[in-house]
Amino acid sequence: MDTSFLMGWLVGTLLPLGVIWLLFRLVLRRERCFDYNRGLLLLAPVVALVLPLLPRPDVASWLAPHASRILVEQLVARPTVPLAAVPAASWQPGPWLVGLYLLGVLVALGCLAYRYGQLRRATRHLPRERRPGYVLAYTGGRLPTSSFGHTIFWDDTADLTPAEATSVLAHELGHVRQGHSAEVLWLEIWRALLWFNPFAHLLLPALRLTHELLADWQALLQVASPADALAPAPYPSLLARLAARRVVGYSSLVQSFAFSFTLTRITMLQNEKPVRRWKKWLALPVLGSVFLASACQSNNDQPTPGNAKKVANQAVAPPPPPPPTLTTVPVSAVDAAGKVYTYVDQMPQLPDNPGIMPIVEQIQANLTYPAGVHQQGRVFVSFTVQADGSVGDTKVIKSLGPAYDEAVVAAIRKLPRFVPGKQDGQAVAVSFTVPVTFQEQP
Repeated sequence: MDTSFLMGWLVGTLLPLGVIWLLFRLVLRRERCFDYNRGLLLLAPVVALVLPLLPRPDVASWLAPHASRILVEQLVARPTVPLAAVPAASWQPGPWLVGLYLLGVLVALGCLAYRYGQLRRATRHLPRERRPGYVLAYTGGRLPTSSFGHTIFWDDTADLTPAEATSVLAHELGHVRQGHSAEVLWLEIWRALLWFNPFAHLLLPALRLTHELLADWQALLQVASPADALAPAPYPSLLARLAARRVVGYSSLVQSFAFSFTLTRITMLQNEKPVRRWKKWLALPVLGSVFLASACQSNNDQPTPGNAKKVANQAVAPPPPPPPTLTTVPVSAVDAAGKVYTYVDQMPQLPDNPGIMPIVEQIQANLTYPAGVHQQGRVFVSFTVQADGSVGDTKVIKSLGPAYDEAVVAAIRKLPRFVPGKQDGQAVAVSFTVPVTFQEQP
């Protein structure tokens, strides 16, 4: 596999994964749309990996018809870079970088396997009781009340009343029945694969908080009667009391009742505000903006052959004025004869006189100054070299005055027939934009 593609693909996950985490942290974390948040966090790594692979729209071609004049002015005003100053090739990642990435993945997966093995060794000898849909393992105080997979680890030394024990058991059953352990392992694996991405490490605590809130509401629904469903004060009190107990034998893989985001859970249990639905829909425009931003960056930065020709064409050093440099800008135009290109494999040229500068010199040589006017400045004009070498579609983009515009158009009409430009071996129409300079006459 191409190492530059692999590294670029992985680095491309930084922006979308960061945006999704910030969306949860700043917008959705305090909302009671727990199932929505859960799905968003679980899909975040997949979205972050798929988004850089989607076809990139040519954003520049969409914007060019509305910004051609601005682009012309900016490109002409910007100093031209000599060819010698253009780097021959961009930095390419070596195989050692891929090896470093794979080593990080193996270390992260090894740590995950070690933690799982520790949990298995600590719980394999616990007495168990099979119940419908789950297994109850009595820890005797060696582990806090928690759950993993279909097993609930029950601290039978905890000082709980029957009502409190029912609430705690209902909470852990919420974890078991909703498959929270599998979801934690899902993000643990993604965290290992994207170990270099800091947001991959922040997703897991966010998911754990969402799991705890889901289990809390599940417990309230099961143990609260309709009369006290809206007044769950005893449950937060129980949560606060058990959180003050000393943690013994805690494993980061289990879903613990008492030691996860206690203050946030109590706050959310007492939150009676309705869910603001517009916040749930906010993910679509946010991710769409990320996609368009990455598309613009991709179109500008990807080292494609077409972009290389753009750099080469724009990198011609200008001679001392006059004549002015010739600058081509993106112009999206389709006439009756077919597509008009801006950059092609073989650019149009004058007969027996290849290169860009002879075209500029010829236009300046054909230029006749208007009689009776003495003004200094530039006229920006575009023209198209057709597939048969003829010049047409002359349009003034920025005027210096009617007389000057007519002089420029007349100078372009005097151009000889060109050797046409070619794309993939076929003669095609190519558009140019030229700044023509008028100097003040004595």
